[in-house]
Amino acid sequence: MIELKNLSVTLGAAAAVRDASLSIQAGDRLGVVGESGCGKSMLALSMMGMVPDALAVSGQITLNGTAMPPRDETAWRPHRARSMAMIFQEPMAALNPLRRIGDTVMEPMRVHLGLSREDAIKRTLDLFAETGIRDPELRLRQYPHQLSGGQRQRVLIALALACDPALLIADEPTTALDANVSLRITDLLVRLSRQRNMALVLISHDLGAVARATKDILVMYGGDIVERGPTAAVLAHPAHPYTKGLLGARPRIEQAAGKRRHLPTIPGSVPGLFDLPKGCRFSGRCSVEMPHCARSKPENVNTEQGQAACHQLKEGHNGG
Repeated sequence: MIELKNLSVTLGAAAAVRDASLSIQAGDRLGVVGESGCGKSMLALSMMGMVPDALAVSGQITLNGTAMPPRDETAWRPHRARSMAMIFQEPMAALNPLRRIGDTVMEPMRVHLGLSREDAIKRTLDLFAETGIRDPELRLRQYPHQLSGGQRQRVLIALALACDPALLIADEPTTALDANVSLRITDLLVRLSRQRNMALVLISHDLGAVARATKDILVMYGGDIVERGPTAAVLAHPAHPYTKGLLGARPRIEQAAGKRRHLPTIPGSVPGLFDLPKGCRFSGRCSVEMPHCARSKPENVNTEQGQAACHQLKEGHNGG
């Protein structure tokens, strides 16, 4: 359905995404995880042909067998909403506060599908029912501020589904929602993916949600994909030191129940875009770093779980 080959998104010499390659088929459910600033959202925007003008794009993006020019808005526009759609972060920022909910959801149907207002209203009500929005007729007339956070998120999902896309990208869809609502939204996305045979890309800091919703996972750090493979296998037996650090930093009930102690963390912080090492992006924070890690970019190594890019794994794989 969509394929990226050696995709890079750069600002001068700094790469927000570096040499990313992936392929997504109908019905796939892919999780993308990593700290803030690691390139997750930029990777998603690249898949939508929506990289900001100040950034340069190289590599290849293929959509349904057609190579897509990264900067040709005319070529991308017919595919958005129909071939692919995106649920953006922060519903209050993504929804126009001056427009009624119904008008917002109906707009892509009328533009891309040419539906009459009457048919668009009917389809919107069906989508509201499908996404679990209560009192759908009332919601048509309401404004975003009149809905709860969970209902606004469901409206964004209905909006993304308006033209029946084959690929849905959800960028932090449960941000600022409480645990119960987050769980329901995650389960809704999985159900919709299965019912529609729709590919789902879930970008999230919530490893629990990714474990629950996806089949495969990409772990990103500093613009690089550092590990990939089946979600359950990677989360159970991570190979890359960064993936191990992410999983180790999750709070656990048994920690809270025991003696008071510091929660485990990954030392240091994510460097700025212009301060990233030339080699392994994780060097400087890694517990198994070797002298050449900061200078030389690691190659992908096949692991029991999938692939990981780490010099330590490469040398161990070669018997070093």
